[in-house]
Amino acid sequence: MAEHAVGLEIVTPEAALFAGPATAVVMTTSEGDLTVMADHAELIGDVVPGIVKIETIEGGTISVAVHGGFVQVHTAIGAAGELLEEISDTERTTRVTLLAGVAEIASEIDLERAQASKAAAEARVNELRTASGRQSGDESAADATAALAVAEGELARAELRLSISASQM
Repeated sequence: MAEHAVGLEIVTPEAALFAGPATAVVMTTSEGDLTVMADHAELIGDVVPGIVKIETIEGGTISVAVHGGFVQVHTAIGAAGELLEEISDTERTTRVTLLAGVAEIASEIDLERAQASKAAAEARVNELRTASGRQSGDESAADATAALAVAEGELARAELRLSISASQM
C-alpha cells in the first residue's frame, strides 16, 4: 500500500463495493463529519445516510451513496505477537471497514430509475398519510404507522440517490 494511505473496504450484503487504498475517507456519523487518514485512532461508530468520499492515491475522488451503516477504523501492526515499539511506521497500516446495508458508487446511479423510485415513494407516502387519518383501532393504526415509516425510508433513499447523482454532474 502507498505511504500515507489507508486500506479501505466498503461492504454491503451483496458484495464488496470498494476495496483498495485511499489517502482519506470522508463520511458523516451521528457525531458529525469524520475524515479518516493514515494513523487515525481506532474507533467503531455509525455512519448516517449520505455521501462517503474516497480520496484515491492517484488524486481522484470516488463518491459513494451510503444509506447508513457502521465503520471500524483499525490499526494493523506487523506480524502477530510483535511489540508495538519494535514495529516501524511502514509496518503499521490503518484499515477502514464500512459495513452498509445499501450503498452504491455515485457514478453508477441510474438517474431515471432514481427519479421513478422517488415518484413511487412520494405517492406511497401520500397514500399512507391519507389512509392513516381514516384508520381506527390499535392494530391497524400500528400497521399503518409501520408501513408509513417504510415508505418514508424509501423516499429518503431515493432523494439521497438523486442528490448524490446531481452532485456528480
